[in-house]
Amino acid sequence: MNPNDIDIILHSRKTFLFLDETPWIKKENPDFDVSMGSWDGAECCELVGLYLLNQIELVFPHTNVGLYRDDGIGVVDLPGPDVERLRKKITKLFQDNSLKITIEANIKITTFLDVCFNLVNGTFKPYRKDNDKPSYINIQSNHPPHIKKQLPDMISKRLSTLSSSKEIFDNEIPIYTDALRHAGYNQQLQYKAEPSNPSVPRRRRKIIWFNPPYITLKLLQMLLISFFF
Repeated sequence: MNPNDIDIILHSRKTFLFLDETPWIKKENPDFDVSMGSWDGAECCELVGLYLLNQIELVFPHTNVGLYRDDGIGVVDLPGPDVERLRKKITKLFQDNSLKITIEANIKITTFLDVCFNLVNGTFKPYRKDNDKPSYINIQSNHPPHIKKQLPDMISKRLSTLSSSKEIFDNEIPIYTDALRHAGYNQQLQYKAEPSNPSVPRRRRKIIWFNPPYITLKLLQMLLISFFF
């Protein structure tokens, strides 16, 4: 990479914090920082993740590993001592890049994002933290009607996708059903299995659609009524 490009990237990553009119500077890596809430924080995280994945491929067998932002998961079929050696290699890889990582190895059940995987019986189910209580928009809110109408169906599809069977789906939906009822909905969540032979999508024409916000349409309607009447 051109040294000038490197200087531009490092300069754009500088963050300035002040306390009592005194600048505050990080002790570690002061020249490169992604501050909390920065506009391009997600893009920087994805770029770093791709770079690390490229290096992980050299030490991780069969590249059965994935990253999403700051969470990662990998699957290997190795004995316990080999898994521990692999854990140390990945830890050293992150340290060489001035990063820290926490790894849980030799486990059969784990969570990744909003899914819980069970390698013992080959199942998976929706995951949420114990203090994470689902909450949905109220049926009386001013959200677009088509959004409120489709909300129960969208929740059903999501939970069905995260459940490996209907039995798991039925065991997981009570808390989501209660949250829907609390928001004023009467619909029941239904398991929606993925089609075994999905149809091949037809070629679609290149059309650009513009969907103005719902509140804008209502305001335009009110203006037209006031204009004509």
